[in-house]
Order: sequence, then C-alpha cells, then structure tokens
Amino acid sequence: MKVVLTHVNPDFDAIASAYAALRIHSCDFIVYTTGFDENIKKFIRHYDINIPLKHINEIKAEDIELIIITDCKVRERLGDAASLLDKAKRVIIYDHHPVSGKDIEADEEFIFSFGSTSTIITERIKVKSLEIDSELATLLLLGIYEDTGFLTYSNTTPRDLYAAAYLIENGGELSAVPIHINRELSRSQVFILNQLLQNLTVLKIANFSVGVSFASYDEYVSEVSILAHKIINIEGLDSLFILVRVEDRVLFIGRSNTDEIDVSKIAEGFKGGGHSYAASAIIKDMTLHESLEKLKYLIKENIKPIKVAKEFMTSPVKFIEHDKKFKEALELFMKYNLNTMPVVKKGKTVGLISRKDILQGIKHGLSDEPVSSIMQTEYYTVNPDTPFHLVEDIILEKRQKLVPVEDNGKLVGVITRTDFIRAMSELSKTPKYILGRISQMGNRRFKNVKNLMKGRLPEKIYNILKEIGEMAQELGMNAYVVGGFVRDLIMKIENYDIDIVVEGDAVILAKKYAKVKGAKVSAHYKFKTAVVIFKDGFRIDFATARIEYYDFPAAAPVVEDSSIKTDLYRRDFTINTMAIKLNKDEFGQLIDYFGAQSDIKDKKIRVLHNLSFVDDPSRIFRAIRFAVRFNFNIGPHTDRLLKHAVNLKLIDRIVGQRLFLEIKYILSEKDYIKALKMLQNYEVLKFFSDNIYLTKERLEDFEYLEKLLNWFNIQFKKEIEVWKTRFSLLFHPLKVSALQKLMTRFEFTKNYKKHIITQILKARNAAIKFKKQKIITPSFVYNQFKEVEDEFVFYTAAIIGEDYEEYIKNYFLKIKHVCLEINGDILISLGYKPSSKFKIVFDRLLEMKLDGVVKNIEDEKMMAKKIFEELACEGDC
Repeated sequence: MKVVLTHVNPDFDAIASAYAALRIHSCDFIVYTTGFDENIKKFIRHYDINIPLKHINEIKAEDIELIIITDCKVRERLGDAASLLDKAKRVIIYDHHPVSGKDIEADEEFIFSFGSTSTIITERIKVKSLEIDSELATLLLLGIYEDTGFLTYSNTTPRDLYAAAYLIENGGELSAVPIHINRELSRSQVFILNQLLQNLTVLKIANFSVGVSFASYDEYVSEVSILAHKIINIEGLDSLFILVRVEDRVLFIGRSNTDEIDVSKIAEGFKGGGHSYAASAIIKDMTLHESLEKLKYLIKENIKPIKVAKEFMTSPVKFIEHDKKFKEALELFMKYNLNTMPVVKKGKTVGLISRKDILQGIKHGLSDEPVSSIMQTEYYTVNPDTPFHLVEDIILEKRQKLVPVEDNGKLVGVITRTDFIRAMSELSKTPKYILGRISQMGNRRFKNVKNLMKGRLPEKIYNILKEIGEMAQELGMNAYVVGGFVRDLIMKIENYDIDIVVEGDAVILAKKYAKVKGAKVSAHYKFKTAVVIFKDGFRIDFATARIEYYDFPAAAPVVEDSSIKTDLYRRDFTINTMAIKLNKDEFGQLIDYFGAQSDIKDKKIRVLHNLSFVDDPSRIFRAIRFAVRFNFNIGPHTDRLLKHAVNLKLIDRIVGQRLFLEIKYILSEKDYIKALKMLQNYEVLKFFSDNIYLTKERLEDFEYLEKLLNWFNIQFKKEIEVWKTRFSLLFHPLKVSALQKLMTRFEFTKNYKKHIITQILKARNAAIKFKKQKIITPSFVYNQFKEVEDEFVFYTAAIIGEDYEEYIKNYFLKIKHVCLEINGDILISLGYKPSSKFKIVFDRLLEMKLDGVVKNIEDEKMMAKKIFEELACEGDC
C-alpha cells in the first residue's frame, strides 16, 4: 500500500500537492483526518475530480510500502495520521517550510523555501516530463496562488511564478483563482475580527511594533489566517500574534513583516511550524487563557531588544578638522594607526577620509591641500539609539567602512567594521535577519544573468561568449566579459563591443581562439593584450586582468597582472565595473563588487575612489558624457571631486590626443548640447579658450544646427561626422591663430590640422559672402560650397541662421547633384582641341545649368560653342 499524508485542516496547497504526489508516485489514496474547507469541496464538485480519499479510521493495521507527506514535516501537524509513519518502509517529504522544527525522518526529501509546496511538486512534474490534465494543473495553480497571497506575499519566489506559468501553459485555468480562493469575510470571520481588534495590545520591542490579540468563537471557522493579514495591514504592525479559540481547540497564527522577528520560533513553542514570516499551530491541551500566558512568555524569550549603536560604538573619537592639510592628516593616521577618520567642522561630521587617499594624494604632490578637497561626502550617519540592523545595512550592504554616530548634530562616536563584528559575536547567535540581508546583498553582487544574455543577445554574440568561456576553462583560466557591454546589457541597451578580461594570459587565450575561428589576431605582449578580428570585420578585445597605478596626475598608468576584482577597481565609474563570468561551470554569473546595479537603478554616476579625477582628469569628460547619454545625475560626492579637480587645473595635464578624443566623443553624443552646458557649468570650457562661452544666442545656434542635421538624416540616410560640424561651431569665436594653437594642443598632425583649418575658413568665408550677397542664385550657392565638405556646409548654415535655410536645403536636395551631360569627348567631336579652356567652358555651363539657362545636352552644345567664341574673341582682343 502507498499513501499520501498532509497536515490537518488542509488548504489548497496541501490538497493540490497531495493529489499531484499521488499521481507522480502512483499511490493508492490520500489519508485525511479532518474535514476540508468549503472552497476545496466546491472546487472538487465543480471539476468533478475523483480524488481517492480515505479517513484515518478506515486504514487497517498493515505494512505500508510508501508514505508521501506534502506541505508538512512535523508529526504534530499530521494529527492522528502520524501513527502510520512507524509502519512505513519508505517516507518521502515534499514541503516548503523551513527545515527548523522538522521531526519526521525521511528517506527522500524535497524541502525548499518556495512560496508553496505546489511549486515544488510542479517542478518535479516538469523534470520528469509527466503529462498533467487541466484539472490537476488548475488545482496546483490554486495551491500556489493561495499560499503566496496571489503572488504578493514576501515568501513568493521567482520559482513560484515560473511554476504558475508552466501550469497555465499546460491547461491551468487562471480564471478559477478568484472564484475558488474567496477572500471575502464570512459573518463569523467578521465577528472574530472585531474581537481581535478590540483585544489588540501593541508591544514596543526595540523599534518594532508587535501586536498580540485573542478571540473566542464556539463554532469552527475556516481561514482565520486571513484576519491576521488584515489586522497587520490595518494597524501597520511589524508583526502580529493571535490566538483564537474555536470549538475545543485554540488556533495560533503569527505573521511578520520584518526579518528581525521570526514567528516560526513562537509557533514551535506551540508544536506548530511555518516560515519566519508566517506560522501557525493548533493547541489542544491548553485553554485560551493558558495559551495567552504562554504566548507572552515565548515572545519575551524569542524576541529580544536588539543592540543599539551606543552599545558598541567607539568613543571618544579620533577625527580631523576639515581645514587640516594632507600632511597633518597623515600624522594622525600614523600616530593612532587608523585607516579611516571622520572629517569634522564645528563638531559636526562633514565627511570621511581614508589613509589610502591621503597617501595617494601626497604622492601626487597635494601635501598642502585641505582634507576637505577629497573627503568622501556621500556617507551615512546614525544616532546613539539606531538599532543594530540599520548599522548592519550601512556596513554590509552599502559598504561604508566607518559610520559616524551623531547626537543632536554633534559627533559622539564611530562604528568601525571591527566594532560591528564584535557586536555580532556578542549575540547569542547570528540573527536570521543578518543572514537574510547578506544573502540578499550577495544576490545583487553575484547573480546569474544567463537567461538575460540569451534573451537579449544575437545568437552569434551569445555563442562567441560561450566558446570563449569553454576555451578559458580548458586552459585553466577565468574569462569575463566586462565594462560597457555588461552595463548596457543590464540597462537593455544594444552594445556588441566585447571586451574580455582574463585571469591568466589573455594573449594565449586570444591566439588559440583566433586559430579555432580562422580569425586574425594582433597581440601586444608587453601589456598582455590582444585583438581578435573575424573575416567580417567583427573584433573582440582581450586583456589580462591588471592593476594600474599612477606616478603623478594624468600620467600613463603603470600596469601589473592582477585579479578581476582589482581590474574592475581601476575603472572610471561604478556603472562600468560589472563583469560576467564566461567559464562553462559559471557561465552568466554577474559580478558586481562596487554597487553598479544600485547606481544604475538610482541613475547615478559615481567614482570608485576619492582620487579618481586626480589619477585621470580625462574622467571629468567621461562623467559628463555618461551622465547625458543615460540621463543620469553625477553623484554629490563625485560632483564635488570633479569640481576640485577642475580647480586644481588638472585638465591642463591631459595628453593632447586624449583631450581631443574626449571632446570629440562628447560632440558625438545625441544630447551633446546638455553636455556642453555641463562643461560650462563646471568651468571646463575655459581650458580650451577664455573666449568659449555659451550664451543664449550660441545655444540657439546649436539647436538650429541639430534641426538641420535631423532633416539631413531623414532625407538622405547618410552618415556624416557630426562632431566636425559641432566642433567648428563650438570653437567659432576663435580666430585662425587661436584655432591653430588649439589644434596644436590637441596634437593634430600637420596635414590634419591644415585640412581642418582650411575647411573651417572656407565655411566662414562662405558665410560672409552669403551675408553680403543680395541676389542668391543656385550657381552662387554651388560656388560657395563646391570645395566644402558636408560637415562644414552645416557649420556655415548654423552661423548664417534660419534666413538662409531654404538655400542650404536646396543645395543638398538639388544643387549639389546637378551635373553636365556634355563631356570632353563631345567637345573634341565638336572640333575643339583639349586645353585649359575646357575647364572654363564646363564651369560656365554648369553655372548656366544650375540657374536654368541651359536645360539639355543640345542647349549645352550650343552654349559651349558660344563660350568658345567668346574666349577666342577675348584672345584676339
């Protein structure tokens, strides 16, 4: 005989998982000990399901081959059916409640912290590829929806949603959910709810509101747990414990909205069970009054006040005044062997400073700078009565190494990581909420995005990444795709520029991969980097994980091999510090050491360390570029560091080619006008010239330019180098000598500088002639632009304004493309010998055609003859 057991007073999750288990394991029947809820009976009648059921009293004393237990792992909750366990040769448990409290020995267990046992059973059905009918799929769907509160309770997991989707795909009727899971209160439930609200007592434990109440009713009432949910929401409680006497028993129900209060511990005291946030028990050996007294005792024993900041902070505090210099700060750090100190002004914390930053700043020659110039200004403080778990949030989740404790705006203590660890060790055990928060933090820092990659990347790119990971694993290396590719994947932006970082030797991996794929490889052995170029031109950059440090501001970095974490730390902003591991065993694992996902969510550009702009001032431009590209804000602390780097005039130290590339990249951005405004607000434009200032009129010129460029893009679908146009307009106020000086600063080659200057001058001269010309003919327009590249034609258009828009558009639509039908061979056939006169004839003919004087080849021939006669006459004269 093979039977299925579940807990007394089974709900939809219990009966659904029991019936599914019966089908999976080919059991004979389900054993029940109490009646079923009316909603379950209604469902069985409606769908005419023949569920084989036997009451415990019908079971004869015989050997049982197999017992399946669903939605339960505690003997007490099985009621009288628990007596069958001793007769079973084999026991299997399916349950979604925490393992704590389990007292049934099983040969096989499927215990997972999902929202419902129906989810676990559904996954087993899916793994075994078993066919299920619509009735069973619907019943399991009801089990999931009931136990997760329509997928809204905090115990709901992604697996519950996947299971529900699978059931719907296999015939589960979602429309049955609101019909059979009835959340409207009956008259008896309303009566009990009123009693509970009248008898409610709210206890203050630490910063938490804990509700305790009781009620009594002479008849059995189903789904009393619904009342607990309603009360906890009505009263805004952190947790709630209720006792309800129905008939000859007392029902205990506990609910919690906070990780710090585990209601399952209280339930275990009544021989019940459940989750940390939802638990219950049936009490048969106590009166309501006795149960209430025991409940108060259990609360006192299991919910203890949590440590507050003043109990484990360090006081008095070593700090430094905001106006002290780097060298003075270093003396304090060395004297007291500290790593981080608060920076104080008039007794109040205004920032944090680390010994590492001070040492690096002194290395860069900033010994006499005030510590306030690079102190961290984005930080969290607490007060002496702040609970332990809030401090834990700051130290573990927000990764703040030192937490100032302030009382009435004055610094009274600090909490270091050492203080925090000591406080943890003094607790009787590591609180569940700490484990939960660490787990959540870990999920954010290390989660698998394989499905996201598969869903968003082209198959070619996805397969390339898998191949690189498999090959890296074969070579005993770790390979990661990093930087902008990962950032844009998370932000759901298309970006297929692949940068691979290798813990090992990137050149070896790149060469082997290129050989397998029949691609070219270009290696730089000194820096252990390589580029693999496919036959279609697609390229992948490989680099060995490395650490960089700078001997002085804006210097070229010194590079050494390192780990992926250190490699990511050298990058510019947190949003660019994510990596995805590609090795076969961990393919798709997202690595986020520095809070990139949080900053993306908060739309914040944030540097990784306080000397970021000092090490590489070109990051000033990149901060602005990323801010406008993604519509992010520059974080307050990063904003302050950026301004200080500008004040130190570190931009003057940027290598010319890099400076040019940064302004070119900004001018290539879609929202570059916003970037130019930011450059002006940060006083960066003055480093190009004091004459570069964006007035309202100049900004209107840029707006007009973009209107024309958008028109051109729609009309012709042709790519032009828009940065050249914008570059010319930005530096329009500069005279030729100043332009030449600027391009020398940018380290342009002699020929390139000559080319750009020539185009700008021709565009400017065209603008002057347009302004002077009274009658503008098509031939006039053509002659102004015939030697001007398209990018610089738009520059002319921007500086002459909207009054000439018709001529500019007509140039691109018609004038530029007009050409003669006549050619040199035709002139020779007309009896003319090739000479310099041919060019004069062609130029005049083209002007006539542009102006409508000649219309076809016959007109061109006739007019050519006339021009030759005029030229001959001029010669005779």
